[in-house]
Amino acid sequence: MEFEKGDRIVRLLAELRLLQAVPHGLTTRELGERMGISQRQAQRDLRALEDYLGVPFYQEGGRWLVSREFWLQPLRFSLPEAMGLLLSARLMLRHADHADEFTASAYEKLAAVLPEPIRDSLTEAAAGLARKPADGAYTRILRDLVTGWAERRQVRITYTMERTFERTVWPLFLEPSPLGHGIYLLAWDPKPAAVRSYRVERMSDAKLLNETFEPPPGFDAGRHLGQAWGIWSPGDPVEVELLFAPSVARRVQETTWHPSQVLEQLLDGRVKLTLRVSSWLELRHWVLGWGETVEVVKPAELRNSIRSAVASMARTYGTAPKPSRRPGRHAPADAVRTPKPR
Repeated sequence: MEFEKGDRIVRLLAELRLLQAVPHGLTTRELGERMGISQRQAQRDLRALEDYLGVPFYQEGGRWLVSREFWLQPLRFSLPEAMGLLLSARLMLRHADHADEFTASAYEKLAAVLPEPIRDSLTEAAAGLARKPADGAYTRILRDLVTGWAERRQVRITYTMERTFERTVWPLFLEPSPLGHGIYLLAWDPKPAAVRSYRVERMSDAKLLNETFEPPPGFDAGRHLGQAWGIWSPGDPVEVELLFAPSVARRVQETTWHPSQVLEQLLDGRVKLTLRVSSWLELRHWVLGWGETVEVVKPAELRNSIRSAVASMARTYGTAPKPSRRPGRHAPADAVRTPKPR
């Protein structure tokens, strides 16, 4: 079995499956022969599995074995349950921008106990996840955040927005967002004494600290994110009212866009969608994606923002006159000129 240089993560996962299939363990020479690599490379791979995936190895008579507690205990999934796992893997494959050996390894383990062809499809999804562009710094940061969350240890993060700053936070939850394919850390920030959201992709460093913490009393991630469209930190709820054209009415009605949504079928075929969210800003790009098939009724801030975006696009594509540089000498940008009869 031979691998290209860029397929190291795929090879590591294949080695992990091999070690699971051989409960009495392998020597580095045997592992090298099975994988078509040198014995020295096999040694390096075992160390990588130990350091990056946390595989608990021990040795007996020169053979490398994995502690039994590491492997998933035998499970039996029904066909619908197995399909649910596959769908989650396919969503993760579409969501992730970076190689994720942790999640790929988890799917590999689950695949081992699933029926065909779901097993093969799940293995393929895991391999695709492992083949995405590798980012060692991102993987390490995510690992430290997960560890801090699980062990209730404080984490020092280096974060960049308009500027770069450091902050010591208490990891409370990790949440994926479909907007921009990002992962967000919900954390208690002692400086403002409030829960804040930090996008993992904007972190250039994270250091796991020895200091522990207790979560803020009453914190619940589900309630915290209940009114958010994506990850926006909770604030005073804003009511949003949208009118969708008859051409997309069915598409709008067949989906639950937000827990607070209320749908109303109007007599003219349009559909009114009303919902309450923490911030209208997160809806802006989603609304723009519906183009001319949606009208914002309220709030006024969102309506004005969409109007400005549409006007800007019209100027970009040359379908509207550009604003006059010297007011008073030309007609306003929104004036309609009636051609003179010839």
